[in-house]
Amino acid sequence: MLPLSVSKNWGEGKSSSSDSHLIAYHQKVLQQNYSPRFGDFALAFYTFVADNYAPFYSRPIECNEGEAPYALDGTLYHESDLVLEEHYVDTRASAAIMFTAFGFVGEKFNPRIKGIQKHRIYKIDRDKDYGVLEPLLKHKSSIIDMKIIENQWQDMAHFYGSISSGYITASVALKRLFALNPSNEFYKANLLLGRILKTENTLLNMIDPEKRKRRHRVLLKGEEMHQLARDVSYGKGGEITARDLISQRNSCNCLTLIMACIVYWQSKEIARILMEHAVEAKNYDLSLLAHISPVGWENVILYGEYIIDKKKVRQ
Repeated sequence: MLPLSVSKNWGEGKSSSSDSHLIAYHQKVLQQNYSPRFGDFALAFYTFVADNYAPFYSRPIECNEGEAPYALDGTLYHESDLVLEEHYVDTRASAAIMFTAFGFVGEKFNPRIKGIQKHRIYKIDRDKDYGVLEPLLKHKSSIIDMKIIENQWQDMAHFYGSISSGYITASVALKRLFALNPSNEFYKANLLLGRILKTENTLLNMIDPEKRKRRHRVLLKGEEMHQLARDVSYGKGGEITARDLISQRNSCNCLTLIMACIVYWQSKEIARILMEHAVEAKNYDLSLLAHISPVGWENVILYGEYIIDKKKVRQ
């Protein structure tokens, strides 16, 4: 998305984040929903952003719909040349089953979970001494029944293989999985494996502050893109008027494309300035570029500029 050397200061394009931002939506259709946190009827645009600030995938979803099933879509269906290895989300998309989903498609899932200290961790060996972690493993469901996972392993591999191969859309398949009865063996196997992977992720984040900082930085880049999206869509008062899904996706994709163009332009301008002042730049610490964001639009005329020649105006 950003074939500019300056973009490497922000990230290598190997990690990404996804989150939704809300846009006013007053069309009287079946998917119209009221969002209490937005204070209005709204539609959500779920957007994926790489660590080098490149927005690479987006789609419209209902504002009160769970975000978790959609977190895998951008990873599998984007058309960029990014080779993603790790994905970050906020609490709303941090379901334990998503650890299983990302694990099967070969990407790390690293959510930022609010109140993580209240979440349980799990063990797979009843007789092993887990040392200082033992007090956290005394709850009734602390033991993972590996037999359930083993019995469903082939079906799970087939399920996620179908998603990876494109036989079924990830969000559609995962919504069906989430809708299963909790007593369903296939559902339990996905949940239990997810708990194992979530426990590993939680413990790694506890002991590695750099891992937490890296996740925080990538998620903040997504928040910056949301601010840009709100200004770009201001031309219609930040309101979507499309009634059908295809038109909504067109609006969503156009917004993402415009944001990508702005980020690309700003990155190109930063690179141009560095080239023009290469001699002076030797006296500066170029590693500080990592703290300069290309998500800026004060110098961009978002809605065009109209110059009227008064001589051609009819009296």
